[in-house]
Amino acid sequence: MFEKLIDSFEKLCLQIIIEILLVPVTIFKLFQDPRRCYDLSVHEMEKEETERFQDYLSPIKLSVYTSVIISVLLMDYGGEHNIISKIKGLSMVEKALFIFLMNNITAVIFSVALLWYKKEKVNTVTFRTLLFSFIYTTVYTSTPFFILIISAMFLGQTMNVKAYVDHLGMVNEYGTREYLFLLVCLVFIIVGTIGIVKLFKALHYILKNNFTYHPYIVWFFTLLFFIIQLYYTQGFI
Repeated sequence: MFEKLIDSFEKLCLQIIIEILLVPVTIFKLFQDPRRCYDLSVHEMEKEETERFQDYLSPIKLSVYTSVIISVLLMDYGGEHNIISKIKGLSMVEKALFIFLMNNITAVIFSVALLWYKKEKVNTVTFRTLLFSFIYTTVYTSTPFFILIISAMFLGQTMNVKAYVDHLGMVNEYGTREYLFLLVCLVFIIVGTIGIVKLFKALHYILKNNFTYHPYIVWFFTLLFFIIQLYYTQGFI
């Protein structure tokens, strides 16, 4: 009994370590080529269920590691800076589930819209492929905030980035920690800018492969989806 418990714990720890290591690999691959948001989802959904996402992290797990965990921490320690932070009386699991749904609601809406256009049912491979593709696109907006918040946590011992920035304004002499945080802010701006461009390209590629209308119509809906996702990200990242 005890040995089985140890074995299960060992497998769990190993799985978590592997998945954590796959986070930067998956993010790098998606940033390297935004078309992978759709192509990777299509490729993986063609495999058997047990064989999927062996070399990369699934979009669900990637979202959990890069946005849900951070949002839960912000909810508990970062102050009431958005709608999510004002939710009280929920367990950690309930918070995580709620945040996951809220963080990816645009992916669900976009997938349902395309599914309606393609006249297919929800319980199909097509829906999962579209959903996974759109969830992957959220990495372009969540990654910069992930970097900023984690850095602020370790450099400033706080989850409240705004409070730490205010603290920097009152410091007379900058030390190594302050300069490192300013460097992180620069990285945040660079990665954020790149992410915005990649997000637009990824959305256009997904729509182009699933929306057989005039190219101008595809560009219009790409811009519409792009604006909606950016606007929504402000409150729930």
